[in-house]
Amino acid sequence: MERIICLLIFLSFELFAQDEFIFWAELSNKNLILFHQSQNLSPAMTKSQNVQSEFACEIIYTQKDLTLLPKTELGLIDDEMPKNQKLNFLNSHRDELSECFIGAKISVKDIVKSDFAKAQSETYIKILPLRFSVEFGERSALIYYLKKK
Repeated sequence: MERIICLLIFLSFELFAQDEFIFWAELSNKNLILFHQSQNLSPAMTKSQNVQSEFACEIIYTQKDLTLLPKTELGLIDDEMPKNQKLNFLNSHRDELSECFIGAKISVKDIVKSDFAKAQSETYIKILPLRFSVEFGERSALIYYLKKK
């Protein structure tokens, strides 16, 4: 029974939200020294409703990307590739993705503790989870930020 449920979840995962992903990141520093940084990327389980696409950035293919990405009969990058291949491509370009979404909703928390002549500073920065889609073109992948209408 559990296997059937898992298969149904996997099947729905493959059918819905085919091109949508979720990105969020956080970094923290203490006394101006970076001590934690993470960039997270996951496929969306459901398709967004009533959203508007806004161009975020363009990721130029590297030579390695051109060899790994599947191609059509005409030699163009196949935009209908499986979602896990798209996720692998996006994971290999995480730093560029974080630059794409630098203007998104960001949460900043700054704490300064002072005790006589000693001061400690802690800063926490989060890029709140956001949905985006990717389209594979001839020379680059186009990233679109999905905003609610």
